[in-house]
Amino acid sequence: MNEPAADISSRHIRWFKGLDSLRFILALIVVLSHFDDPLIRVFRHFDTAAGRVCAFLLENAFNGTAAVIAFFIISGFVIHYPNKNGLGSLGKFWMRRFVRILIPLVVIFLAGTRFGHPDKKVIWSLVCELVYYAIYPFLLKLRIKWLYQCLGACLLAVIAIGAGAQHDIQSLVQQKDIHYHSYYWQLGIGLTWLVGLPVWLLGVMVAEHIDEPAKVSMKEIMTWRAGVYAISCLLIIARSYWFVSYILSMTVFAPLICLWLKAEIIFYRDHQPAGFLEKMGKFSYSLYLCHPLAYVILRYWLKNSVVNYPVVMTLTIAIAYIFYLLVERPAHALALKISRNW
Repeated sequence: MNEPAADISSRHIRWFKGLDSLRFILALIVVLSHFDDPLIRVFRHFDTAAGRVCAFLLENAFNGTAAVIAFFIISGFVIHYPNKNGLGSLGKFWMRRFVRILIPLVVIFLAGTRFGHPDKKVIWSLVCELVYYAIYPFLLKLRIKWLYQCLGACLLAVIAIGAGAQHDIQSLVQQKDIHYHSYYWQLGIGLTWLVGLPVWLLGVMVAEHIDEPAKVSMKEIMTWRAGVYAISCLLIIARSYWFVSYILSMTVFAPLICLWLKAEIIFYRDHQPAGFLEKMGKFSYSLYLCHPLAYVILRYWLKNSVVNYPVVMTLTIAIAYIFYLLVERPAHALALKISRNW
């Protein structure tokens, strides 16, 4: 999920400021969506209107699935931008992507065996990424415009959703639980990548046109951020109360997320991102990958309380950073070394 924009050192590709900041924020949203916030129970305990409102707002504050959709779009963007005029060595491309992603993934998967694989919460999306890396070179060779490829992928995604998410569609239409699943990855590892492919290709399309002159003001970017965040919260509510499954809502929401991310990239041409967020973004893949296992392990020693919750969050980020230093960064260096000799 955390492929650098300037990964190909042999080409003079400019760095896209702000992407690492976005990655960290998105990874943090995923973490917060998975962690059980004890403040929700505290507010409910008050049994007042204000308490119930606060609990409701916290329950629906972080849409992790929407963050993953944004990750898919960023991935398509940073993979295609340096390669849109030609891929070069196919083996070198695959080595750089697969080695860097797979080594940390295998380490976490093996470490999670003893704990019932909490990593399953995130592995599905990484499998999607690996599929996209595998098929991208072949899509690049097709003499078909990316817009038409994206539309074709949309058609395949609609067919897959119609065939595999019938219970969620029926639940939405009839507004009652008919074996309602609600999640984006309900088609499993084997087919979820097909649902997400048009989303990933949106990022490719952004890369095709990102060098065109454009400006985004502070007012415009704040409007985008507020709007996308508000809609992401509404979609959590819609999933919980109105049977609007993520496999449906995220497919429709993805183009808007894409436009927001494009606005962010354009905005940071003329604005400096926060330095600490850019640094934190360097290990966003490790944070995304590690946090389910870190949470399970930390809960053995730390009771989930208002006092302990920020401690658990801080330790989770620290564990992710250590994992980055010990596993992800060496894996990235190894991937580059292997690809140079390919």
